[in-house]
Amino acid sequence: MANENHFAWINKGVSAWNEWRSQNPDVAPDLTGANLNKINLNNADLHGADFSGASLLGADLGNTNLSQVNLSSADLSGVDFNAADLSAANLSRANLLGAYLSGAKLCNANLTGAKLNRSDLSNVDLTHAVLDEVILIGSDLSRAKLSHASLIRADLSRTEMSRSDLSHSNLTDALLRDTRLMGANVSKTTLLRATLSGARLNRADLTATDFTDANLSTATLLGAKLNEANLSGADLTDANLSGANLTDANLTAAVLDGANLSGANLTNATIADASMEDTDLSQATMPDGTVAG
Repeated sequence: MANENHFAWINKGVSAWNEWRSQNPDVAPDLTGANLNKINLNNADLHGADFSGASLLGADLGNTNLSQVNLSSADLSGVDFNAADLSAANLSRANLLGAYLSGAKLCNANLTGAKLNRSDLSNVDLTHAVLDEVILIGSDLSRAKLSHASLIRADLSRTEMSRSDLSHSNLTDALLRDTRLMGANVSKTTLLRATLSGARLNRADLTATDFTDANLSTATLLGAKLNEANLSGADLTDANLSGANLTDANLTAAVLDGANLSGANLTNATIADASMEDTDLSQATMPDGTVAG
C-alpha cells in the first residue's frame, strides 16, 4: 500500500511535489499500488520512487526524472513517457501497451517480461537494457539504441526497427517474424536459434553476427553486409540475398534451397554440407574467387 502522506503530496501537483522532494532529499517515495490514472506529472522529480503495482493509465510522465524508479508490475497503458529519464528503472512485468516512449532514456533499465505491444519507442535509448521475454509486437523501434542489450526470447514480430542499433546485443531464441530491420546495425549480435522468417534486412550491417540455427526463410537481405557472419545450420530457404556481402561467412550445413544469391560475394565463405537446391548463384563470386555464370 502507498504511503498516505506521499500519495497526498503527489496529488497536489508537480510544483508542490518537486518542492517537497527538494526539502526531503533522503525520502524514497512509496507509492506502491497507488491509483494515479491520468495524472499529470510532466517534469516531476520521481527518481528512486516505488510505483510497483501502481496504476498510471494514460498518465503524462513526459520529461520526468524516473531514474532508478520501481515500476515493476505497474499498469502503464497509454502513458506518455516522451523524453523521460528511465535510466536503471525497473519495469519488469509492467504493462506498457500503447505507451509513448519516443526519445526516452532507458539505458540499463530492466524490462524483463514487460508488454509493449503497439508502443512508440522510436529514438529510445535502451543501451545495456534487459528486455528478456519482452513483448514488442507491432511496436515502433526505428532508430532505437539497443546496443549491448539483452533480448533473450523477446517477441519483436512485425516490429519496425529500421536504422536501429542492435550491435553486440543478445537475441537468442528471439522472435522477429516479418520485422523490418532495413539499414539497421546488427553487427556482432547473437541471434542463436532466432526466428527471422519474412524479416526485411535490406542493407543491414550484419557483420560477424551469429545466426547459428536461425530461421531466415523468405527473409529479404538485399545488399546486406554478412561478412564474417556465422550462418551455420541456418534456414535460408527462399531468402533473397541478392548483392549481399558474405565474405568469410560460415554457411556450414545451411539450407539455401530456392534462395537468391545473384551477385552475392561469397569469397572465402565456408559452404561445406550446405543445401543449395534451386539456389540462384548467377554472377555470384564463389568462395574460390570465380564468378558463377
